[in-house]
Amino acid sequence: MPYQRYLNVAQLRELTLGMEADLGLGGLSQNEKDVLYAVISVIASKPVSNSVAKSDEIKSHFLVQNITQPTFHRSLKNLVARNIIAHAPNTKAGSYVIPSEQSEKT
Repeated sequence: MPYQRYLNVAQLRELTLGMEADLGLGGLSQNEKDVLYAVISVIASKPVSNSVAKSDEIKSHFLVQNITQPTFHRSLKNLVARNIIAHAPNTKAGSYVIPSEQSEKT
């Protein structure tokens, strides 16, 4: 079947959309989802004792490299407003964490 490789991607996309809906992420824009996934990926790549994602680390992540600066910052702001991510306590601006309430849901 020549379309098999596309079918696999289509099925993966359906699974992803279903998981996003289950997690309450269905209302986010694609840019917001990509920024969120970049934040999570940056945090996951660090030791547990340093679970903070800095803005420059997030911006350099593959998922968000092509998002314009204003859209990137607007997405961060919207994610903070929805309490999906939060400003890291006791840090300078531009540092983000996943609120404990969110990490307990996952």
